[in-house]
Amino acid sequence: MARSIAVFGEMGAKYASIIEQKVAGFDGDWQLDIWPCNDDLAARDAIISKCEVAVISADFILTAGNFGALMAAPNLKLMIQPWVGTDWIDPGFLPQGLLVCNAGGHAVPMAEHVMGAMLEHVLELRVQHMDMHNGQWRRAGRNAAPDARHGDLSGKTLGILGYGEIAQAVAERAKVFGMNICAVARSERAHLPEPLDWIGTRADFDKLLQTSDFIAVTCDLTDETRGMIDQAAFDLMKPNAYMINVARGEVVDEDALFAALKNRKIGGAALDTWYRYPQNVITPEEDPDRGGPYQGSVHDFLSLDNVLLTPHSAAHTNGADLGRYVSIADTIEAYQSGREMKRYVVTGLGTNLDGFQMP
Repeated sequence: MARSIAVFGEMGAKYASIIEQKVAGFDGDWQLDIWPCNDDLAARDAIISKCEVAVISADFILTAGNFGALMAAPNLKLMIQPWVGTDWIDPGFLPQGLLVCNAGGHAVPMAEHVMGAMLEHVLELRVQHMDMHNGQWRRAGRNAAPDARHGDLSGKTLGILGYGEIAQAVAERAKVFGMNICAVARSERAHLPEPLDWIGTRADFDKLLQTSDFIAVTCDLTDETRGMIDQAAFDLMKPNAYMINVARGEVVDEDALFAALKNRKIGGAALDTWYRYPQNVITPEEDPDRGGPYQGSVHDFLSLDNVLLTPHSAAHTNGADLGRYVSIADTIEAYQSGREMKRYVVTGLGTNLDGFQMP
């Protein structure tokens, strides 16, 4: 009988041809099945009953009943998600031995987002645009006043928390702008990676905070990193420091972040990841704490003028979508050939199969 790869979700259906092309070169008899998240639950269950590899998607796991049905799949050995973060997964509610991999392919657009946020901040493009709307020309080159000038990136120091694929793509681009770049990673490096000026571990966290003009948060959310940027961390930052978070909201303490921005302990922040999300992003519900536009925090970030807000969209590009499924296809190829899967993240323990909660 053919070994089955199941691709679930609307996005998976769109890019399944990438996996199909890879599967065509496999040894043995492999079959690709697609369920794009519709009302045909019988078709879903027929695919689940035989799949060995499952490629899931956000619309699949966020629809009630889908994930639980998949976890009961009798032949499931490998599950792959088309995003990085696995903080939503408790190995206990995965069947024992189930291998889970994430996907790459989105480092470039996320790095571009970080660079764009830094450039917008130093060039003050929003401010200058609104000045022009209001008939103000004080930023014109003929104005010799010191406060008429905007900033630049050249010569500034960028500190990066985490040094995976996204951070490396950020560093590569920041170097082109003439920035000094440092990073703090989970483990020591035997050699200094290009183009960094220095790299350290958590022991060097304070040094990075104290010396950086810009701080890019790109690390995973783990027990170690949860809340690592707290009030004490903001106290160490330069008064003009600008933080960009494209990791997970919870890496930064929610209360400390709002206080640091409101009290102008730092220069500002660009926030793309949040502490809560609306149930429906197309027609979001009212904010549960204050009414009006739904906010990603219990705090009123919309009231601040020193923050750039985006709705977890840094990697939401066609190029990133394509790259993720190329990464997934590579993982499936490694799996079927018995090679190491570079995107492996966790193995199911099967100790709490009834404990899954919708993310």
